Amino acid sequence: MILDTIFDNAANIPDIGQYHVETAIVKSDDLAKKILRVKSDHNREYGIRLSDDSMHLENGSAFVLGDHQLLVIQVIPDEIIIVSPKGIDEMGQTAYMLGNLHKPLQIKDGRITLLYDSVVVSELKKKNISFVVEKKELDNPFEYADLSYGHHHSHHDDQHDND
Repeated sequence: MILDTIFDNAANIPDIGQYHVETAIVKSDDLAKKILRVKSDHNREYGIRLSDDSMHLENGSAFVLGDHQLLVIQVIPDEIIIVSPKGIDEMGQTAYMLGNLHKPLQIKDGRITLLYDSVVVSELKKKNISFVVEKKELDNPFEYADLSYGHHHSHHDDQHDND
């Protein structure tokens, strides 16, 4: 069965107990995909093909399978780093470092969150920047910074003279 429309998020369905719910467990990276194959806890395979560009998967996305039957997406908890910079200078220094390392991240409420990476942990310790590591189910995938407003940065376009 191909599912192409998200019904709602399971957290927003007040009578969820009235539904027969199958669960498909995915990695947080899968949330960024428009086409995905999943296997439910009932050992059934489903194809997800989101046709509307405004739709995106998130933890708890629910698809209608039939009359009072749903497939709900559940994200595997990831090990993440949550950085809590002490001020604007430390925020800038941290953002600069993570940008140079090309790490996808989320910034919210003065904190930077990204997937666990031992190089990042080492650099944060060296710079004495406050952070914690924890396991968490992500609601949305991490994103790379959008620098499309005129900035071009590519390691692949560089011309090197090997003479």
